[in-house]
Amino acid sequence: MNRRPRFLAAVSVATIAGGFLAVAIAQAVTPPPGTPDLSQMTLQASDLAPGAKTTLSRYVAPGTDTIAEYDRSFAGATTTAGVKLTVLSTNVLLANSATNAKGLYKDVRLVYASKLGRKLLAEAIVKSAGKLSGVTAKDVHFAKSASAGVGDQSLNQPIAIAAKHKAVAADFVLLRIGDVLASVTIVVRRGQLDRSVATGLAATIGAHITAVLASGATGSTGTTGATGSTGATGATG
Repeated sequence: MNRRPRFLAAVSVATIAGGFLAVAIAQAVTPPPGTPDLSQMTLQASDLAPGAKTTLSRYVAPGTDTIAEYDRSFAGATTTAGVKLTVLSTNVLLANSATNAKGLYKDVRLVYASKLGRKLLAEAIVKSAGKLSGVTAKDVHFAKSASAGVGDQSLNQPIAIAAKHKAVAADFVLLRIGDVLASVTIVVRRGQLDRSVATGLAATIGAHITAVLASGATGSTGTTGATGSTGATGATG
């Protein structure tokens, strides 16, 4: 398994563990000129109820076979349907071809769908949560995965964690549209999360991806560019 699928899985693991502790932030980078605006492909604050706090919103260093990658996370978010979320993390990456995007999707899906992959994920969640959380591998439970019904390919994987009278439910959704791969990971501090919450947010991301690709919006897509977070169309533009 190459580094990128491991990294994508690690992002989800860190987010899930974020139900117990804070998550580290990656260093920002500027994508190549002409890159589609990934910041507009992922979830926007306007997709959520008022009050969500953006904890991370930036391009990060892309991996092998990847042109650009963008992370955005929220804390204290509530869906427009009124579902309160402890942690909400999204990731969008642009592969250098649809073929490689399919390969990345297949590799990440294998991590979540295989017995060995789930064992490694459970161990990583335990390690990330820390000893004080009281989480052990036997506390991590994977429900049956299913299609999220979004894009060309998609996966919805619910995960439940129960330890020392604490319960955390998490949903991970991975989707592919052409050469774009996106994920959304949701964590709530309760025993169960309806799948429709994650798949609904994933569908919103899918719609954003389709709209950006159809519009051909590129320009200077860095964090201070014309279409970036501080540019003419950004949060401070």
